[in-house]
Amino acid sequence: MIFTWECKDEDDQKTVRQVLTQAGFSNRLLKKVRRLGSITVNGRSLRLIDRINSGEILLISLPEPQDQAGLRQDPELDVIYIDDWYVAINKKPGQVIHPTATHNTGTITDRLSTTPLHPILRLDRETSGVILIARMAFAHHFTSTRKMKKNYLGLVHGRFYPPRGTLTGSVKRSEDSFMRRVISPDGKEAVTLYREIAHSTDANVSLVSFKLLTGRTHQIRLHCLWHAHPLVGDTMYGLQQLKNITVEQDYVRPDLLPQALTLCQPEQMLTDNLINRHALHACHLEFEHVASRQTITINADLTPDLDSLFKQLNIAVKINCN
Repeated sequence: MIFTWECKDEDDQKTVRQVLTQAGFSNRLLKKVRRLGSITVNGRSLRLIDRINSGEILLISLPEPQDQAGLRQDPELDVIYIDDWYVAINKKPGQVIHPTATHNTGTITDRLSTTPLHPILRLDRETSGVILIARMAFAHHFTSTRKMKKNYLGLVHGRFYPPRGTLTGSVKRSEDSFMRRVISPDGKEAVTLYREIAHSTDANVSLVSFKLLTGRTHQIRLHCLWHAHPLVGDTMYGLQQLKNITVEQDYVRPDLLPQALTLCQPEQMLTDNLINRHALHACHLEFEHVASRQTITINADLTPDLDSLFKQLNIAVKINCN
């Protein structure tokens, strides 16, 4: 495949290596291009150390073949976007994206192709919604190193005040569990924006749009618990944890603990029985396309279990939650 790059004013007199690195080429791919591909401008071959001029158009022959014919159709996979560079799936709850130590067969990447694929946007096993997979390593490196807009819909117990704001709390792995994350001053910075979309007074739950400014494991789920409004159905960061909480466990921000404990009522906890997983859905994604440099927008419809849950609670949902 041929990749083109128009050199801008700021690229003038830079080396080919410098320009392609800024364009998203990894060192590994540059080595492959040098050995197996080619770089030309106006029909003239270039080396990585050669300098270029603004306005010139580089033609890079990429050695890694595409796998368009090799992608398999699978009725269990809801493909919502596909081209030569990417495939996006509306992931069902329970589906695993790629092989792990505990789940090494039947994953989404296994079902899609026998050749390696490169997941860019991952989700927890029980979180539904859009995931993005690159079909070659270069597209993965390019997109992973650029900003993406990722929005989620979640149903939480109670109601955030104010109805729009920012959730913070640095995240690290728990010392007591490989899976669990905790809020800790020595963790990695995590920032989540939230906005209430709807509220059910009868069930005391709120539909909330979340936007990730960072991408920590379990970030939204953990931030909801930390700020005293856990996701409905969450068995790791949910109401059951609030019911058994002590101040020493530090699951909830200390000043919000009294408010959090008011949610631990039998009727409120019954809401968790309406769904078999945490009520979180990745509904909206925007990213820069590696070839066109245009912004690609993808929306993922609600899964049947969430659609049923929201109807039971008389909550109207519009998927375009940006």
